[in-house]
Amino acid sequence: MSQGDSTLLLKPVLLLFGTVFAAIVVVFAINGAIAFLGGPADAPAPSADGGGGEVRELPGTWNGSKWYSEDLREQGFEYKNATAGEEVNFVPKEMNNSTLPENEHRRELIREGRAIFANTSNEMPKHVGNDLSCANCHGGGDLPTTTGMVGQDINMIPLVGTAAGYPEWTGRTQRMRDMRQRIMGCFLRSMNSPGSEEGVPAYDSREIQAMESYMVWLNKGTPSETVPYWRHIEKPEGDEKVPVSEVNPVRGAELYLENCASCHGADGQGVEGQYPPLWGEGSFNDGAGMGRIYTSAGFTREAMPYGAAHTFSDWEDVQDVAGFMNAHKRPHLPRQPKDWAAAGAPDEAVYYNRTQQRLGYDMNPMTKKLMLADIPIDDSEINESVIPDNVERYDQPLRNESVDGSWETTWIRTYEDVDNSTSDDAANQSSVTAQDAVTTAFATEQSTSETAS
Repeated sequence: MSQGDSTLLLKPVLLLFGTVFAAIVVVFAINGAIAFLGGPADAPAPSADGGGGEVRELPGTWNGSKWYSEDLREQGFEYKNATAGEEVNFVPKEMNNSTLPENEHRRELIREGRAIFANTSNEMPKHVGNDLSCANCHGGGDLPTTTGMVGQDINMIPLVGTAAGYPEWTGRTQRMRDMRQRIMGCFLRSMNSPGSEEGVPAYDSREIQAMESYMVWLNKGTPSETVPYWRHIEKPEGDEKVPVSEVNPVRGAELYLENCASCHGADGQGVEGQYPPLWGEGSFNDGAGMGRIYTSAGFTREAMPYGAAHTFSDWEDVQDVAGFMNAHKRPHLPRQPKDWAAAGAPDEAVYYNRTQQRLGYDMNPMTKKLMLADIPIDDSEINESVIPDNVERYDQPLRNESVDGSWETTWIRTYEDVDNSTSDDAANQSSVTAQDAVTTAFATEQSTSETAS
């Protein structure tokens, strides 16, 4: 073969090798770029020991906080029972070695928490300013008239699964609150801690930790951030919702005598150790959730009479009864003017001055109607003789009727008797600083007015 022929053969061979080499370089370059950018979702990732592994793709959306099924919370109570249809089965948890954690300290806290929930005023007398216990609303406990373990009565306000919803936003104080802060809020309001010897228990107290531990234990087994259908109180909506100024507490007095007085008394003071007082010094204060018309009406409809829940179901009836109950005198909450500081208290919050003014009253409209009807607003006993013949008259707002009273007509200043008037700032009672706990239960708020509510 001549030299010219050899040259002709060498050129295509070099071209082929060059093309292959260039292709290899391009492939390596592409792989390097992919690796640098993170690679495909199913690309292998090295493990800590140098071995292979796979990257698992996490979901791009999260459920946040959703209900199991809104259909299970029907106003007709079709599923407000122990088995809740076919989708969710409400099964109370037993407290035994198989359900409690292995750590002995956690087990002890859970048991303590249960005892406090069951009989709060007896277990924490220095922090409870009335005669109530958590079991009065959440069921169970030591009271002879309650059933099951505290917080697990489906016909009351169960606590099972509620821990999954914290932290949560509260519009009343315009902040996020964790579970301890929520429990402290119950002491401040429902337990009337301002009227107690030591006020609201501290954020880092053993008692608050124990109650939190019990709620977390009750929550075990509930999907995280998924709200059980039984959480919260169903309030009247749409046509069932009576405007506050048209709620008739005088008719409510009549209904109370027929349906409620056999347990809670003609004076509303209940029976010690069995039925809680609904107003007066031994009841919740005027900043509590049950002091609101639609909230207490919803609870009455869902839970009362105790042991025969859902039979007192007419929305108009329970709103009138709630109006009667919340026309009475009760302990005043010192920090009440700071609630809903920006938006203003809702219409159902009849003990709040700004609500009264917005509705055109200078006092609690429910109180005014009872006073116009000459029905006592203190803890005096009543009977049918005090009910006027013309009950329908009190369906009207009666704003322009004259009666001797003011915003303070319903106040009982229990906190002055125990020198605990500063208990609106419960954070001051805790050794945990804002820096230590990030957020504390009731940090001092900047209020636009200390006298308006």
